Amino acid sequence: MDTDLIVAVAQIVTGIATLVVALFLAGQLVLQRKFLNRAHSDAERELTLSSLSLFQDHLNSRVVNESVRNLYSKRHEGLDSLSPSEHDGLTTHFRMGYLITNNEWSLGRARNFPGYYIKRFQGYMDSIGGREYYVKTGRAILNRAKLVEIADEVFEELDGNPVPDSAGKAIGFVSQS
Repeated sequence: MDTDLIVAVAQIVTGIATLVVALFLAGQLVLQRKFLNRAHSDAERELTLSSLSLFQDHLNSRVVNESVRNLYSKRHEGLDSLSPSEHDGLTTHFRMGYLITNNEWSLGRARNFPGYYIKRFQGYMDSIGGREYYVKTGRAILNRAKLVEIADEVFEELDGNPVPDSAGKAIGFVSQS
C-alpha cells in the first residue's frame, strides 16, 4: 500500500473523529444551556415565593398578633398621637413593608404590573399615620425611581395634596428603575 494513501486515510479518519467530538461537545453545550436556564427559572421562582412568603408573614402579623393589630389600628390617629413605644412599633412595621417592597421590585416581581405596587402602597398609606410615615421616612427607603413615582401618585390620590418638598429622598437610586 502506498504511504500517501495511508496518510490520507488517517487524516480523513482523524478529521471525522474530530468532527464527531466537536458535534458531541456542541450537543453538551446545548444541554448545559437548557439545564442552566431551567435552574435560573427555578431560582427566580424560589426567590419570588420566598419574597411573597415574607410579605404574607408581614401582613399576617396584623391578623394573628393582637398587640400588633391594636397598634396598627392606631395608625388612623397619626404618628404624633402615639407613645414612643407605639411609634417605634408602628414605624418598624411600616419600614418592614417598604423594605419588602424594595426587595420585590429588585427581584423583578410584578415589575410590569404597576397595579400590584399601587395596591401595596394604598395599603401602606391608607391612614394619616401611613401617609405621615411616607413623607418622613418611607419615601427615602424606596431606592428605585419608578417605585417613588408610583408611591407619590398613590400619596397624592389618597391625601389630596402633592408630596411635600420636605419629604424624604433616597440617598441614591439603584441603577435599574
